[in-house]
Amino acid sequence: MASNPEFVRNVRSQMRPAKMVIAALIVAVLSLVLGFTLTHVSVPAAGPSGWGFGLLHLLFWLQALILAAGGGIACVNAIYKEKDHNTFDFQRVTRLSPLELALGKLFGAPAFLYFLCLCMVPIVIFAAVQGQQRFSFVIAAYAVLLVGSLAFQALCLLISLLTARGSHTTAIIGVLIILGLFSNIPSGLSYFFQVGSLSPFYAAQVSMQGDWTVHEPSAPWGDLEAIVAPSTVDELFGHTVRHVPVFLIVDALLAAWFLLATVRNIKRDPEQYELYSPLQSLGLVAFINLVLLAFVNWRSGPLIDIQAALLTANSGILGAVGLGLLRNRDRTRRLLRADKGGGESWINLAWPFPFFFIATAGAGLLVAGAATLSRGALSEWSPALAVFRSLFFAAWMLRDLQFLQWMVLRRGKRPLMMGVLYLTVFYVSVAILVYGVGIFRDADRVPFTAFFLPTPIYDLDQTAWMTRPAIWGAAFVAQWVTTGLLIYAQRNTILELGHPAAAKAVAATAE
Repeated sequence: MASNPEFVRNVRSQMRPAKMVIAALIVAVLSLVLGFTLTHVSVPAAGPSGWGFGLLHLLFWLQALILAAGGGIACVNAIYKEKDHNTFDFQRVTRLSPLELALGKLFGAPAFLYFLCLCMVPIVIFAAVQGQQRFSFVIAAYAVLLVGSLAFQALCLLISLLTARGSHTTAIIGVLIILGLFSNIPSGLSYFFQVGSLSPFYAAQVSMQGDWTVHEPSAPWGDLEAIVAPSTVDELFGHTVRHVPVFLIVDALLAAWFLLATVRNIKRDPEQYELYSPLQSLGLVAFINLVLLAFVNWRSGPLIDIQAALLTANSGILGAVGLGLLRNRDRTRRLLRADKGGGESWINLAWPFPFFFIATAGAGLLVAGAATLSRGALSEWSPALAVFRSLFFAAWMLRDLQFLQWMVLRRGKRPLMMGVLYLTVFYVSVAILVYGVGIFRDADRVPFTAFFLPTPIYDLDQTAWMTRPAIWGAAFVAQWVTTGLLIYAQRNTILELGHPAAAKAVAATAE
């Protein structure tokens, strides 16, 4: 970093001697005030010396707030402010590699906040000594703090790159909401996923641990009351492990994924942004599903409900990945005009169907296979029906994404936003009509709603299948037929972009 011009520029602008001296004095005064106050108030005894442990916990919580919230906002401003001042284009054309530019901003934007945390180290050491806490836990807490903050800052830097003018305040509010949601995992999710917090605020809890021994949970994982309190252990593929190494590995991998997206796009024009390549998108989907399946509590309920919950989680993941795979008119036109003449291959004409089918079907089948292996043969569980539900889920996702891709290729202002609006109106209108005529109240007619809505597949079990197998099958086929029609319409639009005369000939032949 010492030879990175972007990092050096950020450090020189933030770390001025007078500013550093004033910040150090303020931190010292506040630390003394906190220490003095905690010695005169009633603090629950959490160790040999209650107030020392209380001060240690408070200091790590404050450092997490500084690095996560403050550092996140600094990273959101890192690229957006350059765009707003019309200086980012000059940075993009420098001789810095995309990785050097991204790392310079990632570590340079919050440099002053790291200095503030460094100023707190003496009082942290004092609190650890006063509380008779082993320094191995202090070091582990700092490792959790730094890795967790780095992951969140990498996400904020990516958001800064993608933030358009006029939406800066919205981006800051969004990152603060994300930080708040991940600071404490709701009890319902803790009951369903056997993993602790992945937020940098978990460092405060690590600083107060008493030993490194891996203990079995005092109550079974299915006991909700035992899961509400933050746990220091996780259950990874059925094995009890410490949460600290899990935290470090998962957050480091998340930081790498966020940084990869930033490095891929930081020197591109906004019209050419592509978060991940198709193969990288498949890898991201596989990684997230692996994490979900590693910590899911298969004993938290019926397998059919667990599969439905995992498919619902995948709908958000795959939806975000799918939106990143969409191609606009300019990019499609460049592919059609490629020198090698491969722009009009069936993969490009049907994009993003090939890769997105592999992603959606693979994720669904992975969930179905893991559920089958976790509990074995059960009377209420049918592997064949689980596969059918997974493919139905893939068909529904493909249909909507293919519609959005077709809309993006059409002429008009903000075609993606209009496509999302049309889908929203369609789903809301169908849901109101279906609810109004009382179809959901009649189990015999629920399969008919699968032609229009994805929700019935979550209730599809052996009984529902035996009631109307032909209707379920017809609804499944209808999704693929609709997707095929959208691909055909998209093909004509793409041909019109590249060869208007050829497109007119195709249309005349069809007539």
